[in-house]
Amino acid sequence: MRICLHGGTYSRWYWDAQIAEWPGYSFVDHCLAHGKAVLAIDALGMGDSSQPLHEDRLTPYCGAQAHHLALSKVLQRMDAGEWGAEFAGRARRVTGVGHSMGGMLTILQQARWASFDQVAILGFTNIGLAMSDAVRADLDARVAGSGYGAANRAAMRGYFHAADVPDAVIAADDAQASTTPNSYGRLAIVPGGVAGEAAAITAPVYLHFADIDVSPDPHREPAGYRGSRHVTMTTLADAAHCHNFASTRQQSWAMLDRWIDHVGAVD
Repeated sequence: MRICLHGGTYSRWYWDAQIAEWPGYSFVDHCLAHGKAVLAIDALGMGDSSQPLHEDRLTPYCGAQAHHLALSKVLQRMDAGEWGAEFAGRARRVTGVGHSMGGMLTILQQARWASFDQVAILGFTNIGLAMSDAVRADLDARVAGSGYGAANRAAMRGYFHAADVPDAVIAADDAQASTTPNSYGRLAIVPGGVAGEAAAITAPVYLHFADIDVSPDPHREPAGYRGSRHVTMTTLADAAHCHNFASTRQQSWAMLDRWIDHVGAVD
């Protein structure tokens, strides 16, 4: 079972992108076609999830705890046969899959509550952002103070999407943009902001980066997960940070599938 958490400016739609006249962008559909259960959730304060009035009280740790409690409730109801009666009582492996800022929140959740049997951290860096000074300064300004901010998607386009992503797909993506709690965004862009938590993870870890992505050096990233007994890093060609919209997205999904199957067989 894959538990998927989106990044900043996104919602669970990132994982289930249904785009008129442009099929094949849904990771959820991919999972179901391969017989895998998947749960995509909106981070607390984003998408259709509750948005606390006082954002300054919503820390990334609060969000991670809320996600852990939500998952616990889902698994309890599955075990009770309320949801997916065919899964009740069956052995399962639960994989936490977090993209970008969702990777950061997944790291926090796993380090504190060990919610998952293994985690896949896609497009999240603990060593610093590989972005221009101008873009970084804009991000810093947008997450200053309390509140819910909107990213400058136009400025981020070259980081989010490779040149071959159709304009119609990008337009559909931008139309689904969500505001982001500033507290989440601030921590996500601090170099080493969750380095201690990453190092505390003992479960298997999968890291995945595109050719154009947030990490200045993906090959340095695995060293940050020194507590894990199994760390794998892969890279995706012809893609930018938002892997699910890349022309090579099927390769990205297949690599994740193979890793989950491999870890399940040997762990």
